[in-house]
Amino acid sequence: MFVKKFVKRDIKLYATNGSKQKSLKFIIILSSLGTTLVALTTLLTLWWFTDIPLASPINQLTSFHFTRHPIFFSQDEKMVYGFLPYWNTNNLQLHNRLNRLGYFGLTIGRDGKILTVVDGETDPGYRVLQSDTFLEITNRVKANGGQIDLVVEQFNADDIRSFLSSTQAQTNFFNSLESILLGYDVTGINVDIELNGDSTPELRQNYTTFMQNLRAFLNQRFRDIELSIDVYASASKNNQLWDIPALTPYVDFFVIMAYDFHRSSSSQAGPVAPLLGGTKYWDSDINSHLKNFLLTVPREKLILGIPFYGYEWQTTSTDSQSMTFPDTGHAVVYSRIQELLSDSGPYQVTEHWNEAALSPYLTYQDQGKTYVLYYDNARSISYKLDYVNQLDLAGIAIWALGYEGESSELWEVIEQKL
Repeated sequence: MFVKKFVKRDIKLYATNGSKQKSLKFIIILSSLGTTLVALTTLLTLWWFTDIPLASPINQLTSFHFTRHPIFFSQDEKMVYGFLPYWNTNNLQLHNRLNRLGYFGLTIGRDGKILTVVDGETDPGYRVLQSDTFLEITNRVKANGGQIDLVVEQFNADDIRSFLSSTQAQTNFFNSLESILLGYDVTGINVDIELNGDSTPELRQNYTTFMQNLRAFLNQRFRDIELSIDVYASASKNNQLWDIPALTPYVDFFVIMAYDFHRSSSSQAGPVAPLLGGTKYWDSDINSHLKNFLLTVPREKLILGIPFYGYEWQTTSTDSQSMTFPDTGHAVVYSRIQELLSDSGPYQVTEHWNEAALSPYLTYQDQGKTYVLYYDNARSISYKLDYVNQLDLAGIAIWALGYEGESSELWEVIEQKL
């Protein structure tokens, strides 16, 4: 069977094609070392130089070698982190392989206080946190040996700048957070502060100082609480909010949001989470960013984000990188994609595979209009899991639990590969 292997030399990945066979290289053994040493050396040689294909839950096409000597068996169980948005708590199907759930989320106000009331009504994230539904979910996760994180988020640019520049606002946040942590049995805090747009050196320093103070606060009051942050994949190499090297000593995990490489506003259709392809086909890819992260962050602190959703656009053609019509793009959850595939009806749905990105996509027709839809399926996720295993990263993080609907195929590949 034809297989493709990726070999790492001088930090660059290149593809080589070949038949499925094992190649052995032997070292010269000094005869004076004796029969025992000869046998031992031979065994070591076979182990080191033999290419052992990765086991795949689907077929051999779902297993790649991304490094010359991948780490097939890590001593630690990989983290399977799932973000659960408050709007999906009623759609959740818990799977045994999920070992950490991050509840999304609680909003940080401009004054640093965690929002409980918005426009005269209870904040939805705070309301669900207090619900019987959430209590039942946490009990089920813990009964299965899993852990619970709370996600604190802030997305408004003006609020972010005001919060990070105010010592009093951060004190307010610590007080609010302490009240929450005293009332809920959680094992981690995930900070999701996302600034859309350019940052400044001062703001980057303010964020680093905040995280340093948050780490000190947790160490002093809640010693067993772990701290993680969510960062864009592109944060590895440009001046965004996160100073990755400076943050590394204070953070237990970085969740790399390795998706939205194309999004609803994109002028061209393209993969949501391209593992490869680089600047030849699009602006960047997951692999190029992860290589940069690994220069400054220990691999055991890196968690690869994986999407359970996609994007679709009305396009000018069925080409894999067709131009899109403005304002026609939108997110599509995996359950909706499965509906299209199972009952194409008048849509004339056609499945495709983008070899450059290692990503599937669909094309279909609706009332005379053409649409292109990119997403991740079991095959593309399988490649990403190979990547995580061979680089021995801490694990994966799913955005978001509930988007897969009743489908089990994404979880099946996760259970078999991690």
